[in-house]
Amino acid sequence: MTVEQINAIRDAAGRWRTGPDVKGPKPDGQVRDIIEVLLGTALRIGECLALRVCDVADGPSGMTVSVKGTVVLRTGSGAVRQDHPKTEHSIRRIAVPDFAAAVLRERLAGIPTADPQRTIFANRAGKPLSPFNVRRTFRSFLESADLAGEGITLRWYRRTGATVIARGASADAAATFLGHGSTAITEGHYIEPDRSVDRGPAGILERTLRRVNPDTSLLSTDDRAGDDPALDFLDEEDIEAA
Repeated sequence: MTVEQINAIRDAAGRWRTGPDVKGPKPDGQVRDIIEVLLGTALRIGECLALRVCDVADGPSGMTVSVKGTVVLRTGSGAVRQDHPKTEHSIRRIAVPDFAAAVLRERLAGIPTADPQRTIFANRAGKPLSPFNVRRTFRSFLESADLAGEGITLRWYRRTGATVIARGASADAAATFLGHGSTAITEGHYIEPDRSVDRGPAGILERTLRRVNPDTSLLSTDDRAGDDPALDFLDEEDIEAA
């Protein structure tokens, strides 16, 4: 996505169902916040929705999240948190850029329960949000932003993050951050200590994708010919998900 598209969707998400003529309950802002977290972490939508209170660590050096599960749709049960992500390599700990960390802090502060196993994004019953419902609301954002015909999906956030990290660091750094071929120890649900977390990708995402005064140079050119070979793993993921 271009920076202009990203910000147009941000603006639309902030306006969605907030006018004086809107009937029914006002939106709770969860999908608006989800797209900020996706932008800052390049998580799969199921991984984002599976994040629990206990998966977030916040300290003087910044925030990290541990990716240990995913949300899937099951017949008869709806959205269910699965206690393992897509692959072994998908189990990882990543640093979170400040703009996404601020969203997560606000969400955590508003959770009315001390249950560490509760997902950060949840429905009124405290259960995980449905990826289907998130995608439906996201399509409404696109319509409001006049981007409905551009073919943009939530997966674009993942590719945008990969592109920014690959251009700013390396394709290997992008693959590891996104959970492809990670060198982290992944036996069971063990995640390496914070000292092993590479904060470089989060810094690149922060500089490039923050709302205020971003450095858009990494997205200012259309270098798809150079990007595509480095990001082949994302195309393979798309095929697997089809």
